[in-house]
Amino acid sequence: MFLLLIFQALSSQGYEQAVIYGNSEILGYYYVDIWVGTPSVLQTVIIDTGSRLTAFPCIGCESCGKHMDPYFDYKKSNTSRIIQCNEGISCTSCNSDTCGYSQSYSEGSSISGMLVEDIVMFGDDFAKAQKVRAVFGCHRKETYLFRTQQADGIMGFAQKKNNILTLVDVLYKDNKIDSNVFSICFGKEDGIMSIGGYNNSWHKGNISWTGYYDESFYAVKMDKLKLNETKIEVKSSDFSSQYTTGTIIDSGTTFTYLSSKIYTALYKDFEKFCEEKGRCDGKTTDVYGEAHDCYMYDYEKYADIADFFATFPTIKLGIESIEVEWKAKYYLFAWPETPDIFCVGVYSNGAGGNVFGGNFMRGQNVIHDRDNRKIGFAESNCTPEYPHNKSRSTIPYYIGQKTDISVFSVVFYSCGIMTMASLSILYILKKRSKSIQMTEENQEV
Repeated sequence: MFLLLIFQALSSQGYEQAVIYGNSEILGYYYVDIWVGTPSVLQTVIIDTGSRLTAFPCIGCESCGKHMDPYFDYKKSNTSRIIQCNEGISCTSCNSDTCGYSQSYSEGSSISGMLVEDIVMFGDDFAKAQKVRAVFGCHRKETYLFRTQQADGIMGFAQKKNNILTLVDVLYKDNKIDSNVFSICFGKEDGIMSIGGYNNSWHKGNISWTGYYDESFYAVKMDKLKLNETKIEVKSSDFSSQYTTGTIIDSGTTFTYLSSKIYTALYKDFEKFCEEKGRCDGKTTDVYGEAHDCYMYDYEKYADIADFFATFPTIKLGIESIEVEWKAKYYLFAWPETPDIFCVGVYSNGAGGNVFGGNFMRGQNVIHDRDNRKIGFAESNCTPEYPHNKSRSTIPYYIGQKTDISVFSVVFYSCGIMTMASLSILYILKKRSKSIQMTEENQEV
């Protein structure tokens, strides 16, 4: 028995790993499964490195939308408790000694409710995944995009701003993971996430590390831009003073938004590049809501779409001493209603800072090392291995054996449906200055 315990300890990978579901084009976000309460029930939460709060609808919410899973019923959980106002936890309101929260987002949506503590579990290897007690928000009200999104809620991974800990904070504090690190690997469709470390086997090359400099956001010092090997003329004065450095990496923002001068310089050189014959080789066309030309993919000319993407330049970001490549197959995207027309997923943020969103993160493992205040970028294979027959309701009890479980078929179905309502939301997603939480006016508990 003693030798078995030693073997289990040595064979443990020291971090938790889960499949990411979603995409930039149809859903406009990426999400993961978490399991909450006792007995455990599933909640799906958007991965958001630009905020800290984890929250989803709870039973009794009369102003919440219809999402992928039933509202969490904290009254049926044997391990839940409501946070009281005198516990030293940041509350934005206090009603009958119940600690409340309220958070608004820059595109106009908001969530509010009460804070609850319960068991939360992250990771697809349910037989080994660590359970921790964590504080999260129980929505009593949702507005706009939070009401209409398919995912149940949101899970924040920003840095410590208050005394409500993120899931990474809790796992690390309770010694459930080896390091204060998490990684996000978005594919064009779905991906993989780890908490407590990262998996080098996903990587196609070395990790390029750079520091981050803001106390809340993952702000990096971008000072150069190139199209292939051609340098784009940008000056330090072109950068905003927001987010300490003027540039952040944020998984919760669907697309990428640049300060107006940097945005203008990028598109000027991009359009100049595309003027030469054989480059950006698709018929230019207008798409509603897009400020610049989009490009029609010709199936007869390019049997392999990779050859079409190869006619576009690679955008290269100079961040201190490293260079991060953003390939055309990741910054180009097609709206569901025009699947053969590809647009550039970069928009102006006016006088605001640069926000490199989820579409920038695709095709690379983005590693957040919070103890050493650095971010790593590694070109990666972000294709997940889906668990099989995973339950959409409860985790099976394990009695000395491992059972394979999965929700791929259910999630694939729900992600693949495109209603008229969600089509209209996509245009809102495209137009908002930052996807869901990039203003300092946010009311965050």
